[in-house]
Amino acid sequence: MKKMMAGLAFGMAIVVGGGMAAANTCPLLIKQLRADLPQVKDKAKRSEAKKLTDECEKLHKEGKHAESVAKCEEAATVAGIKLEMKK
Repeated sequence: MKKMMAGLAFGMAIVVGGGMAAANTCPLLIKQLRADLPQVKDKAKRSEAKKLTDECEKLHKEGKHAESVAKCEEAATVAGIKLEMKK
């Protein structure tokens, strides 16, 4: 029983720690996207990437950090922007 509880506690620590790391990552990625979007020459790509970046921010505020990071990556791909991930 003690081993099971220790394993469960360890698993929860990983999940909570991972969620917190993602929570700190979202704003950094959004900031990078917003800074680089004006340099995107293709108007349609810039517009689509801005829409996706807005969705990133909304997901972050809703606490959906993994989805927010994925949406930021999608926005970066559309715009041709290379994001610097926090380590």
